[in-house]
Amino acid sequence: CGPSNSGTKQKKNNRQKYRRNTKMNDLLGHELRKALSDHNHVSGQRKNRAAAAATGDLFDEWVNELDFHDMVSSKEAKKEYFLAADDLANVRYEPIGGGFGIGPPTKCYLHEHLVKTSVRKHGRAGVVKKLEARHKREEKKRMKEEQAEQARKRLKTITNTSADGAAAAAAATKTASASDTQEIKNLRKGLLKMVKRNMGFQMSGAPKNWRIEVPGTSKATFAALVGRPTDVDLDSFVKKGAYYTEQYEASKLLGTDQAQLIKDFNREGVRQEIGSTVTVRYKPSTMELSISGYAEMYATMAYRLFGSSDF
Repeated sequence: CGPSNSGTKQKKNNRQKYRRNTKMNDLLGHELRKALSDHNHVSGQRKNRAAAAATGDLFDEWVNELDFHDMVSSKEAKKEYFLAADDLANVRYEPIGGGFGIGPPTKCYLHEHLVKTSVRKHGRAGVVKKLEARHKREEKKRMKEEQAEQARKRLKTITNTSADGAAAAAAATKTASASDTQEIKNLRKGLLKMVKRNMGFQMSGAPKNWRIEVPGTSKATFAALVGRPTDVDLDSFVKKGAYYTEQYEASKLLGTDQAQLIKDFNREGVRQEIGSTVTVRYKPSTMELSISGYAEMYATMAYRLFGSSDF
C-alpha cells in the first residue's frame, strides 16, 4: 500500500519550509559577511579588546565582544547596538524569566542577529561613527573618574595623616561628628518614611520601582548623605552632564538597619524590602536631589495564618 496523499503533502510542505528558512538565513548573513569580508571574522571566537583598541579597530572589537550565540536583553540591545524598539520588532527573541510576582519575561536576542540588524540599519561606516563617539564619551568619563578618585585619596590623606596619634583620633572624631549631625539624622528618617510611602505594586503584581525627590538640597547635605561630609565642593564625585550620580547602600543612606527597610502589605499577605542599593542623583544648579531604587517581595500569609508575623 503506497503512502497517503496527506503524508506526501506534509513532506512536501516540510521541504519547502526548510528551503525558505535556509534562504532567509543566507539572506541575513550576506550583509554581515560583506561588511566583514576584509576582517577575517570567525563566528564564536573572541578578540582581545585591548589589542582591538590599540589598533583602533572598534568595529572588530564590537563584533567579537560576544560569541554570536550569546543572548542580550532588549535594554542592552538598544544601548549597545544603537537600535530602537521598532528595529527589534522583527528580530527573533527568546523570552527568559518572568512569572507571578516578578513581572513579564525578558526578551533576549542573539548577538549575531543584533549585529546584523545594526549593520543593516546604519551601514558599517555608520556603526563605526557611533562606536567612535561612544569611545570618546567613555574616555572622558574615565578621566573624570580618575580625577575624582585622586580627590578621594587626598581627602582620606587629610583625614588620616597627622603628626601624632592623638591628632589623628581627633580628626576621625571630627569627621564622624560632621557626618552625624542632628540635621542629617532627621533627614535620613524623613527619607525612609518617604520611600515607604512610595512603595507599591506594578499591574503585574511585582514590586514597583520607587523614586523620591528632595528639593533645596545643598552640596554639603548631599555630600554628608553619601558619607563624604568634608567634601563640600564635591571634588571627589564624578559629574555627568548636570548631575552627580552615586550608587549607595540603602541602610547607610536611610540611617537604619536592614530590619527597618521592610514594609508589610497585610491585605496582600506579602512584605517588601527596600533593595540593598539605591541611586542618588544630585543637580547642584537647581539643588535637586532624587533617590530611586527597587524592592524585593516575600510572602507572609502562610506564617500569619499560624499566628506569627516573622519571616
